[in-house]
Amino acid sequence: MNLTINLVTRGRPERLLDTVERTIPLLGEASTQFVISIDDDDAATQAVAGKLKIDKRIIIDSRLREDALGAKWDRGLDYKASVYFPMADYTPYVTPGFDTKILDAAALFPDGIGVVYTQMANWSFPRSQGATHGLVKKLGFMYPPYFPYWFVDHWLHDIALLIDRISFADVQVDAGPKIATQELREVAWWATFFDSQRLVRRRQARAIIDSPDFKEPKWRKEILRRHYPLVEYKSQAINDFCRSQRWPATLPGGERYDRLKAKAAEMMVAAWPELENDLKAA
Repeated sequence: MNLTINLVTRGRPERLLDTVERTIPLLGEASTQFVISIDDDDAATQAVAGKLKIDKRIIIDSRLREDALGAKWDRGLDYKASVYFPMADYTPYVTPGFDTKILDAAALFPDGIGVVYTQMANWSFPRSQGATHGLVKKLGFMYPPYFPYWFVDHWLHDIALLIDRISFADVQVDAGPKIATQELREVAWWATFFDSQRLVRRRQARAIIDSPDFKEPKWRKEILRRHYPLVEYKSQAINDFCRSQRWPATLPGGERYDRLKAKAAEMMVAAWPELENDLKAA
């Protein structure tokens, strides 16, 4: 087994350098691929790219900036591995051999389908999570290419709960002082879009559960087919909390943001008739 880590970064070169310098010495596997995803218009980060090559396992991936954050993290899927892990430019790992621990946790899945979690960040989500190659093949992505920020890990979290495939790795990161989310805007709108796609996630999970290569006994599969209300209720409660908060005012998002929101709006409209029927039947 091998691991691909994809560290996404933008406009924080000093934090990036510190994170890479602190994390690389803790790698335990020679086969680990440590991808650093840089945008080709990020001049500040491009200027320090040469300083990042401190280990032969580091791969600098510079390309046109994607509209969606999930798509940028999914660059890592271009570097084939047994497990794919996202990483931020301000969260260095502090556990020696953390990549080995992640692989050991992933090896517990009998069919190679699942999600590995590290330490918890709050009552809902871990500091980091990663998908196995088997799960990525089923979903077509690690993180969905629909959102400008957040929400992508929530999507994978829901899938992991729906198929009941989470393996914990005792791995810690240094979260440090809270970093402001880049491009944070219209949180309530995106939370509602996320909720509107719950039947999409339910179908994704059901396809995995029903597949013959998902190695679970028949009785377990039937339980997993039925327990989606337990997951979806909490998922919406998380977004209800987001909608209840007061968020700072932000400027318009620009062309990238507008394209993402237009696509999401189309998906929300398309999902509504089926979702309305599901709500009436509940």
